[in-house]
Amino acid sequence: MDKDKKQIEIYKIIIAVLLTASITFSLTLFGYYHYLEKSGALVGTYKESKDIAKNLDVLKTYISNYYKGDINDEELEAAALKGYVSGLGDEYTTFMTKDEWDQLDSSLSEYIGIGVYIAQLKNTNEVVILSVIGDDSPAKVAGIKAGDIIIEVDGENVEGKELNYISSKVKGEDGTKVNVKVKREEEILEFTLVRKNIKVSEIKSKMLENNIGYIDFDSFTETSYNEFKSAYESLKSQGANKLIVDLRDNTGGYVIDALNIADMFVEKDKTLLVTEDKNGKKSYQKSETDKVINMPVVVLVNEYSASASEILTGILKDYQVATIVGSNTFGKGVIQSVITDVLGGALKITTSEYFTPKENKINKVGIEPDVKIDEKESEEDENNDVWLNKAIEVVKSK
Repeated sequence: MDKDKKQIEIYKIIIAVLLTASITFSLTLFGYYHYLEKSGALVGTYKESKDIAKNLDVLKTYISNYYKGDINDEELEAAALKGYVSGLGDEYTTFMTKDEWDQLDSSLSEYIGIGVYIAQLKNTNEVVILSVIGDDSPAKVAGIKAGDIIIEVDGENVEGKELNYISSKVKGEDGTKVNVKVKREEEILEFTLVRKNIKVSEIKSKMLENNIGYIDFDSFTETSYNEFKSAYESLKSQGANKLIVDLRDNTGGYVIDALNIADMFVEKDKTLLVTEDKNGKKSYQKSETDKVINMPVVVLVNEYSASASEILTGILKDYQVATIVGSNTFGKGVIQSVITDVLGGALKITTSEYFTPKENKINKVGIEPDVKIDEKESEEDENNDVWLNKAIEVVKSK
């Protein structure tokens, strides 16, 4: 019994000591706060305002008075503008600085870099190499492959960083070096590359067996329609009577070029694209020329076929002028407009949603292929493209 009493007394002493320490710490912190406030080092307490400019001024004052480190006002302002726009929760609506917009605008046709298409994975937020551009690009020569995950650029860990940020780090001046570290399954690989001028989306075409024409391109640029038309005419002159259009890893680009290409496949005055603005008003874009392509067609797609690729794929599927082969597409069914000269930068903003000619939804849904390929059982290797072999099999049966 005496032993129990002693233990209770010990517990009381411990609790008293802890309470005393806690109260002392609180009083010290409280006293130091008021000392700072009276001495003019503390700006005081502010209530939240509905005026965002006032709220930012409050934060600016706190940072100016207390932040131990270098302060770059231009970077703070850009980050504030980006943060405000990101609050919309729309991954496609962004505020870009002038430098970022200039880089994006120029990269739609050519840019200086290592020659890769990259995308940010929805689930893991990792930035993955979609494909390598050309046979002589720095990435191709060095041995970088589709599927590699970028984890470090010039010694900086970029895991979790935004796609635009990583892209800007990889790009640079012609002839300069960049060190890129990637994760390939369980392996970590490091490459030193020399940046060079990269031409985007040079359409490739060739004749396959059984008079099958093959056209492959990775994005829609302002020259894609003319390049596609020339490629088709060349294949037809060589005797092509069937066609495979490869849109795997084609992440989109200029919508007008996708529509002009689609125009070659359908009759005049057919609906190509349905768009809906913020007020629910729908607009219909129709084909303007007579049908040019009159042969069996297969379109190859995968999970990275997005945006303008899905517009073209949806048109050809709805009018049953092509058989879609592959896996479900990405599901980007919204269109952005770019407003330049906004606060010294540019605002890329979602202005409408688009639908297939039959008004099927694409955004966050994608397009389901007519002939599905199980991605897990059909991994490509350098000597055997299972996807293309399936496309050949399908088009031959038509």
